[in-house]
Amino acid sequence: MVRAQLLMSSGGQGGARTLITGGVELVEQWRGDEGAFLWLDIVDEEVSDETELLTDLGFHILAIRDAQRDRHPPKFEDFDRFSFLLYRGVRTVGEALNIETVQISFFVGGDLLVTRRNGPSFGIEKVWTSPTLVKEFAKPAILMSIILKHSAQIYLDAVLEFEGRLSEIEDSMSVRPDDALMQELIGYKSSLRKLRRIFDYHERILETLLKEPGNYIDTREEEQRHAVQDIYDKFERLKSLCALYYDICGDLIEGYLSISAHKLNRTMQVLTVITAIFIPLGLMAGIYGMNFDNMPELHSANGYYILLFVMFSTAAVLLLLFKRKGWL
Repeated sequence: MVRAQLLMSSGGQGGARTLITGGVELVEQWRGDEGAFLWLDIVDEEVSDETELLTDLGFHILAIRDAQRDRHPPKFEDFDRFSFLLYRGVRTVGEALNIETVQISFFVGGDLLVTRRNGPSFGIEKVWTSPTLVKEFAKPAILMSIILKHSAQIYLDAVLEFEGRLSEIEDSMSVRPDDALMQELIGYKSSLRKLRRIFDYHERILETLLKEPGNYIDTREEEQRHAVQDIYDKFERLKSLCALYYDICGDLIEGYLSISAHKLNRTMQVLTVITAIFIPLGLMAGIYGMNFDNMPELHSANGYYILLFVMFSTAAVLLLLFKRKGWL
Protein backbone atom coordinates (compact mmCIF):
# COMPACT_ATOMS: atom_id res chain seq x y z
CA MET A 1 0.00 0.00 0.00
CA VAL A 2 1.21 3.47 -0.89
CA ARG A 3 -0.56 6.47 0.57
CA ALA A 4 0.36 10.13 0.37
CA GLN A 5 -0.28 13.48 1.99
CA LEU A 6 0.39 16.52 -0.19
CA LEU A 7 0.68 19.96 1.37
CA MET A 8 0.09 22.75 -1.13
CA SER A 9 0.26 26.50 -0.66
CA SER A 10 -2.05 28.94 -2.37
CA GLY A 11 -1.96 32.70 -2.59
CA GLY A 12 1.82 32.98 -2.41
CA GLN A 13 3.94 33.19 0.75
CA GLY A 14 1.80 33.22 3.88
CA GLY A 15 -1.25 32.07 1.97
CA ALA A 16 -3.63 29.29 2.86
CA ARG A 17 -2.21 25.76 3.00
CA THR A 18 -4.18 22.81 1.71
CA LEU A 19 -3.57 19.21 2.69
CA ILE A 20 -4.59 16.57 0.15
CA THR A 21 -4.71 12.88 1.03
CA GLY A 22 -4.42 10.25 -1.66
CA GLY A 23 -2.13 7.65 -3.16
CA VAL A 24 0.85 7.43 -5.47
CA GLU A 25 -0.94 9.62 -8.04
CA LEU A 26 -0.06 12.65 -5.86
CA VAL A 27 3.62 12.25 -6.81
CA GLU A 28 3.04 13.85 -10.22
CA GLN A 29 1.01 16.65 -8.68
CA TRP A 30 3.83 17.30 -6.21
CA ARG A 31 6.38 17.45 -9.01
CA GLY A 32 4.29 20.07 -10.76
CA ASP A 33 4.18 22.41 -7.75
CA GLU A 34 7.47 23.87 -6.53
CA GLY A 35 6.10 24.99 -3.17
CA ALA A 36 4.45 21.68 -2.29
CA PHE A 37 5.57 19.17 0.34
CA LEU A 38 4.89 15.44 -0.06
CA TRP A 39 4.76 12.70 2.56
CA LEU A 40 4.72 9.25 1.00
CA ASP A 41 4.03 6.31 3.32
CA ILE A 42 4.86 2.85 1.90
CA VAL A 43 3.48 -0.12 3.83
CA ASP A 44 3.87 -3.82 2.90
CA GLU A 45 4.39 -3.02 -0.78
CA GLU A 46 5.74 -5.50 -3.33
CA VAL A 47 9.55 -5.23 -3.40
CA SER A 48 9.76 -4.76 -7.16
CA ASP A 49 7.10 -2.04 -7.26
CA GLU A 50 8.59 -0.37 -4.22
CA THR A 51 12.09 -0.40 -5.71
CA GLU A 52 10.80 1.10 -8.95
CA LEU A 53 8.99 3.91 -7.09
CA LEU A 54 11.90 4.76 -4.79
CA THR A 55 14.37 4.71 -7.68
CA ASP A 56 12.09 7.00 -9.67
CA LEU A 57 12.10 9.43 -6.74
CA GLY A 58 15.90 9.59 -6.95
CA PHE A 59 16.93 7.51 -3.95
CA HIS A 60 20.18 5.54 -3.99
CA ILE A 61 19.88 1.80 -4.57
CA LEU A 62 22.07 1.02 -1.53
CA ALA A 63 19.72 2.94 0.76
CA ILE A 64 16.75 1.17 -0.83
CA ARG A 65 18.31 -2.24 -0.22
CA ASP A 66 19.05 -1.34 3.42
CA ALA A 67 15.43 -0.27 3.84
CA GLN A 68 14.16 -3.56 2.39
CA ARG A 69 16.26 -5.81 4.59
CA ASP A 70 14.21 -7.64 7.21
CA ARG A 71 16.62 -6.82 10.01
CA HIS A 72 19.13 -4.00 9.97
CA PRO A 73 20.58 -2.03 12.89
CA PRO A 74 19.33 1.58 13.10
CA LYS A 75 21.61 3.88 11.13
CA PHE A 76 21.94 7.32 9.57
CA GLU A 77 23.48 8.05 6.18
CA ASP A 78 23.72 11.21 4.11
CA PHE A 79 23.40 11.34 0.33
CA ASP A 80 23.58 14.29 -2.06
CA ARG A 81 19.84 14.42 -2.75
CA PHE A 82 18.45 13.09 0.52
CA SER A 83 19.20 11.90 4.05
CA PHE A 84 18.48 8.30 5.06
CA LEU A 85 17.53 7.14 8.56
CA LEU A 86 16.73 3.61 9.70
CA TYR A 87 14.72 3.54 12.89
CA ARG A 88 13.17 0.87 15.10
CA GLY A 89 9.60 1.99 15.78
CA VAL A 90 6.77 0.50 17.85
CA ARG A 91 4.43 -2.01 16.20
CA THR A 92 2.47 -3.17 19.26
CA VAL A 93 2.67 -2.55 23.00
CA GLY A 94 1.61 -5.14 25.57
CA GLU A 95 1.91 -5.43 29.31
CA ALA A 96 5.23 -5.75 31.12
CA LEU A 97 7.62 -4.64 28.34
CA ASN A 98 5.96 -6.79 25.70
CA ILE A 99 6.90 -4.37 22.91
CA GLU A 100 6.98 -5.51 19.30
CA THR A 101 9.07 -3.29 17.05
CA VAL A 102 8.93 -2.47 13.35
CA GLN A 103 11.75 -1.24 11.13
CA ILE A 104 10.98 2.17 9.61
CA SER A 105 13.03 3.79 6.87
CA PHE A 106 12.98 7.57 6.47
CA PHE A 107 14.04 9.14 3.18
CA VAL A 108 14.22 12.87 3.88
CA GLY A 109 14.56 15.49 1.12
CA GLY A 110 14.01 19.22 0.95
CA ASP A 111 10.33 18.91 0.07
CA LEU A 112 9.78 15.16 0.37
CA LEU A 113 9.47 12.63 3.18
CA VAL A 114 9.14 8.92 2.44
CA THR A 115 8.46 6.44 5.24
CA ARG A 116 8.83 2.77 4.41
CA ARG A 117 7.85 -0.15 6.70
CA ASN A 118 6.41 -3.65 6.89
CA GLY A 119 3.58 -3.52 9.39
CA PRO A 120 1.84 -0.90 11.55
CA SER A 121 3.63 1.89 13.40
CA PHE A 122 2.17 3.78 16.35
CA GLY A 123 4.27 6.88 15.70
CA ILE A 124 3.40 7.20 12.02
CA GLU A 125 -0.32 6.54 12.55
CA LYS A 126 -0.51 9.12 15.33
CA VAL A 127 1.01 11.82 13.12
CA TRP A 128 -0.84 10.74 9.96
CA THR A 129 -4.20 11.24 11.64
CA SER A 130 -3.17 14.34 13.61
CA PRO A 131 -5.57 17.29 13.18
CA THR A 132 -2.55 19.63 13.34
CA LEU A 133 -0.65 17.93 10.52
CA VAL A 134 -0.87 21.05 8.35
CA LYS A 135 1.09 23.01 10.96
CA GLU A 136 3.52 20.17 11.67
CA PHE A 137 4.30 19.67 7.97
CA ALA A 138 6.54 22.74 7.88
CA LYS A 139 9.51 20.73 6.64
CA PRO A 140 9.96 17.01 5.96
CA ALA A 141 12.78 16.84 8.53
CA ILE A 142 10.58 18.43 11.18
CA LEU A 143 7.76 16.02 10.35
CA MET A 144 10.18 13.09 10.72
CA SER A 145 11.25 14.47 14.12
CA ILE A 146 7.63 14.61 15.27
CA ILE A 147 7.13 10.96 14.28
CA LEU A 148 10.26 9.98 16.19
CA LYS A 149 9.14 12.02 19.19
CA HIS A 150 5.76 10.26 19.35
CA SER A 151 7.45 6.88 19.00
CA ALA A 152 9.97 7.68 21.74
CA GLN A 153 7.13 8.76 24.03
CA ILE A 154 5.38 5.41 23.49
CA TYR A 155 8.60 3.63 24.46
CA LEU A 156 8.92 5.87 27.53
CA ASP A 157 5.32 5.28 28.65
CA ALA A 158 5.77 1.51 28.37
CA VAL A 159 9.04 1.52 30.33
CA LEU A 160 7.66 3.78 33.06
CA GLU A 161 4.57 1.58 33.36
CA PHE A 162 6.87 -1.40 33.94
CA GLU A 163 8.33 0.39 36.97
CA GLY A 164 5.11 -0.29 38.90
CA ARG A 165 5.24 -4.01 38.17
CA LEU A 166 8.91 -4.12 39.16
CA SER A 167 8.07 -2.51 42.52
CA GLU A 168 5.37 -5.15 43.11
CA ILE A 169 7.84 -7.94 42.38
CA GLU A 170 10.42 -6.34 44.66
CA ASP A 171 7.90 -6.29 47.53
CA SER A 172 6.82 -9.88 46.85
CA MET A 173 10.41 -11.12 46.71
CA SER A 174 11.11 -9.65 50.15
CA VAL A 175 8.01 -11.32 51.66
CA ARG A 176 7.50 -14.60 49.78
CA PRO A 177 9.99 -15.31 47.00
CA ASP A 178 9.19 -18.15 44.61
CA ASP A 179 10.37 -19.67 41.34
CA ALA A 180 7.56 -18.08 39.30
CA LEU A 181 8.72 -14.57 40.20
CA MET A 182 12.31 -15.46 39.37
CA GLN A 183 11.29 -16.78 35.94
CA GLU A 184 9.32 -13.58 35.36
CA LEU A 185 12.37 -11.50 36.28
CA ILE A 186 14.57 -13.49 33.89
CA GLY A 187 12.09 -12.71 31.09
CA TYR A 188 12.18 -9.02 31.98
CA LYS A 189 15.96 -9.02 31.91
CA SER A 190 15.89 -10.39 28.38
CA SER A 191 13.37 -7.74 27.25
CA LEU A 192 15.33 -4.93 28.91
CA ARG A 193 18.56 -6.08 27.28
CA LYS A 194 16.95 -5.98 23.82
CA LEU A 195 15.37 -2.57 24.45
CA ARG A 196 18.60 -1.13 25.78
CA ARG A 197 20.38 -2.22 22.61
CA ILE A 198 17.72 -0.48 20.47
CA PHE A 199 17.87 2.69 22.58
CA ASP A 200 21.66 2.71 22.42
CA TYR A 201 21.54 2.63 18.60
CA HIS A 202 19.03 5.48 18.50
CA GLU A 203 20.95 7.56 21.03
CA ARG A 204 24.16 7.26 19.02
CA ILE A 205 22.42 8.18 15.77
CA LEU A 206 20.84 11.28 17.30
CA GLU A 207 24.10 12.24 18.95
CA THR A 208 25.78 12.03 15.54
CA LEU A 209 23.09 14.27 14.04
CA LEU A 210 23.61 16.84 16.79
CA LYS A 211 27.38 16.89 16.22
CA GLU A 212 27.40 16.48 12.44
CA PRO A 213 24.28 17.97 10.76
CA GLY A 214 22.99 16.16 7.69
CA ASN A 215 22.20 17.67 4.31
CA TYR A 216 18.44 17.55 4.89
CA ILE A 217 18.35 16.95 8.66
CA ASP A 218 20.22 20.12 9.47
CA THR A 219 20.58 20.50 13.23
CA ARG A 220 22.27 23.88 12.74
CA GLU A 221 18.75 25.26 12.37
CA GLU A 222 17.33 26.10 15.77
CA GLU A 223 13.97 24.39 15.29
CA GLN A 224 15.51 21.21 13.91
CA ARG A 225 18.20 21.10 16.59
CA HIS A 226 15.64 21.57 19.34
CA ALA A 227 13.50 18.72 17.93
CA VAL A 228 16.45 16.32 17.62
CA GLN A 229 17.75 17.29 21.08
CA ASP A 230 14.35 16.54 22.59
CA ILE A 231 14.28 13.07 21.02
CA TYR A 232 17.90 12.46 22.06
CA ASP A 233 17.05 13.33 25.68
CA LYS A 234 14.17 10.84 25.64
CA PHE A 235 16.33 7.99 24.35
CA GLU A 236 19.12 8.87 26.76
CA ARG A 237 16.59 8.60 29.59
CA LEU A 238 15.17 5.37 28.17
CA LYS A 239 18.63 3.85 27.97
CA SER A 240 19.46 4.80 31.57
CA LEU A 241 16.08 3.52 32.83
CA CYS A 242 16.56 0.19 31.07
CA ALA A 243 20.04 -0.12 32.57
CA LEU A 244 18.66 0.69 36.03
CA TYR A 245 15.75 -1.76 35.78
CA TYR A 246 18.07 -4.42 34.34
CA ASP A 247 20.35 -4.07 37.36
CA ILE A 248 17.37 -4.18 39.75
CA CYS A 249 16.11 -7.38 38.11
CA GLY A 250 19.60 -8.86 38.41
CA ASP A 251 19.82 -7.88 42.09
CA LEU A 252 16.41 -9.42 42.81
CA ILE A 253 17.40 -12.65 41.07
CA GLU A 254 20.69 -12.78 43.00
CA GLY A 255 18.79 -12.04 46.22
CA TYR A 256 16.37 -14.88 45.52
CA LEU A 257 19.24 -17.27 44.81
CA SER A 258 20.97 -16.18 48.03
CA ILE A 259 17.78 -16.77 50.04
CA SER A 260 17.32 -20.17 48.41
CA ALA A 261 20.95 -21.08 49.12
CA HIS A 262 20.54 -19.94 52.74
CA LYS A 263 17.42 -22.09 53.16
CA LEU A 264 19.24 -25.04 51.64
CA ASN A 265 22.18 -24.49 54.02
CA ARG A 266 19.81 -24.44 56.98
CA THR A 267 18.23 -27.68 55.82
CA MET A 268 21.62 -29.31 55.33
CA GLN A 269 22.66 -28.06 58.77
CA VAL A 270 19.69 -29.77 60.43
CA LEU A 271 20.39 -32.96 58.51
CA THR A 272 24.04 -32.79 59.53
CA VAL A 273 23.08 -32.44 63.20
CA ILE A 274 20.73 -35.43 62.97
CA THR A 275 23.42 -37.47 61.21
CA ALA A 276 26.09 -36.47 63.75
CA ILE A 277 23.86 -37.58 66.61
CA PHE A 278 22.82 -40.92 65.15
CA ILE A 279 26.25 -42.02 63.88
CA PRO A 280 27.66 -42.80 67.39
CA LEU A 281 24.34 -44.30 68.42
CA GLY A 282 24.37 -46.52 65.37
CA LEU A 283 27.97 -47.46 66.10
CA MET A 284 27.05 -48.60 69.63
CA ALA A 285 24.03 -50.53 68.39
CA GLY A 286 26.16 -52.14 65.69
CA ILE A 287 28.86 -53.23 68.11
CA TYR A 288 26.48 -54.84 70.54
CA GLY A 289 24.45 -56.33 67.75
CA MET A 290 27.33 -58.64 66.80
CA ASN A 291 26.79 -62.32 67.70
CA PHE A 292 30.11 -63.20 69.32
CA ASP A 293 30.04 -65.55 72.30
CA ASN A 294 32.88 -63.80 74.08
CA MET A 295 31.10 -60.47 74.78
CA PRO A 296 30.83 -60.09 78.59
CA GLU A 297 28.33 -57.20 78.36
CA LEU A 298 25.82 -59.47 76.64
CA HIS A 299 25.53 -61.59 79.76
CA SER A 300 25.18 -58.63 82.12
CA ALA A 301 21.75 -58.39 83.73
CA ASN A 302 21.73 -54.57 83.39
CA GLY A 303 23.75 -54.33 80.17
CA TYR A 304 20.76 -53.30 78.04
CA TYR A 305 19.82 -50.46 80.38
CA ILE A 306 23.43 -49.31 80.72
CA LEU A 307 23.81 -49.14 76.92
CA LEU A 308 20.54 -47.20 76.56
CA PHE A 309 21.73 -44.76 79.21
CA VAL A 310 25.07 -44.27 77.43
CA MET A 311 23.28 -43.76 74.09
CA PHE A 312 20.82 -41.21 75.51
CA SER A 313 23.66 -39.44 77.33
CA THR A 314 25.71 -39.25 74.14
CA ALA A 315 22.73 -37.85 72.22
CA ALA A 316 22.04 -35.30 74.97
CA VAL A 317 25.68 -34.14 75.07
CA LEU A 318 25.76 -33.74 71.29
CA LEU A 319 22.46 -31.82 71.29
CA LEU A 320 23.79 -29.49 73.99
CA LEU A 321 27.01 -28.98 72.05
CA PHE A 322 25.21 -28.14 68.79
CA LYS A 323 22.88 -25.78 70.60
CA ARG A 324 25.80 -23.86 72.12
CA LYS A 325 27.33 -23.56 68.66
CA GLY A 326 24.03 -22.12 67.37
CA TRP A 327 23.29 -24.95 64.97
CA LEU A 328 19.87 -25.56 66.49
